[in-house]
Amino acid sequence: MKLDNRTPYPAHLFRGVIEDRRMFGSVAVRVTYDVVGDRLRVAPDQPWIVSPGPWDSQYGPMASDELFYRGGVDVFVFGCARAHLGRPAPRVDVEVRVGPSFRRKLAVYGQRTWTRRGAALVPSSASPFRAIPLTLAYAYGGKGRWDGLDVPFSDNPDGRGFYLDEESAEDHLLPNIEDPASPIRRWDDRPEPVGVCALTMGFGPRLRRSLRFDDATGVLAELRPTFYNAAFPDMIVPAVKPGERVSITGVREDGPLVFHLPAPELRVRLAFGAESGEREPAIDQIGVEADHMRVFVSYRYPFRYHLNPLEKRSVELVAQR
Repeated sequence: MKLDNRTPYPAHLFRGVIEDRRMFGSVAVRVTYDVVGDRLRVAPDQPWIVSPGPWDSQYGPMASDELFYRGGVDVFVFGCARAHLGRPAPRVDVEVRVGPSFRRKLAVYGQRTWTRRGAALVPSSASPFRAIPLTLAYAYGGKGRWDGLDVPFSDNPDGRGFYLDEESAEDHLLPNIEDPASPIRRWDDRPEPVGVCALTMGFGPRLRRSLRFDDATGVLAELRPTFYNAAFPDMIVPAVKPGERVSITGVREDGPLVFHLPAPELRVRLAFGAESGEREPAIDQIGVEADHMRVFVSYRYPFRYHLNPLEKRSVELVAQR
């Protein structure tokens, strides 16, 4: 059984076995839109693919789309924290709002170093900046030195701000991207990296919040659906509906980026023997290219079925205008 994709959008049918003849299918489709005013209009080019395996986008690694369903809607923001009107500022707050209740804020600072004040190290004043990339390279992490060897911070070995001793921290960088509700105060604080970019499967906080092991045996006791999400744990929205408003501040010099999510105008048509039906896929991911005023929205429809020999089966993806 293959997907008959009758749309101009990248799409794929992923299938797998539950048990015996019980199967699952999951239709994933990704639509790229241009932001026009506060609305999304289908873009003439559709560069955001649907991939069975991990792949490299222009913004870095993207996780595989081969899964049944996610534990919520991933929200990504690709681009930079930008000072208003291009006037350099020591701090820019990046705030993402989705729908009536989801709100997430990051504090993005200019360059800071650990400076000695009396007996203690304290963060220096932040240097004014115009733009800082919203990537893991500017979040907490990095590598310390111990006995001549690099010791990586496992959650984010390519970040900045991780030190193994006070001497190596002095006059060196703090992270640029922080959780304003839990700021770094000491050189040996060990916060979780925060951000709005896409993550790989092995990102530590993602695993810790999605897996639970039995204390006595060490055997996996629970695997939560968020294991299949690719956003930072705090950037997963429980559910998002068409028509809801998305607002992002701090990523464009000319002010907030605001748009409403369109109805997908997509349908999945299923036929198994004499039974057939049509369903609308749900929003699965939202990715915002702030500099290009472009957005992708991923939609997904998961389903289960029985594998009956010689039964005619079909899955179609159609666009309705």
